[in-house]
Amino acid sequence: MLVTHLSMVCTVEVEATHVAACWDGGPTIAVFVHVDGLPRRAAEWSIWIEEWDSPLIEPTRESFERFVVARLSEPGAVEELLAAAAA
Repeated sequence: MLVTHLSMVCTVEVEATHVAACWDGGPTIAVFVHVDGLPRRAAEWSIWIEEWDSPLIEPTRESFERFVVARLSEPGAVEELLAAAAA
């Protein structure tokens, strides 16, 4: 049996906010925001399609980065992450 482990990290600077996203190939992406110089977990984005039993994106760094940047460009996304990290 072949066992592989996928783990990707993407960091993005958006609106003077440092955001990091981590994905292990599973159903969610963990999103962290730097607040006062420390990373704080702000969200988990679902990326799994139950009907297909697979992720919404290809398991490549390029696809992962495009997904993260697209989510962060949605209106209010960064503000929502900052509010969650501050709570």
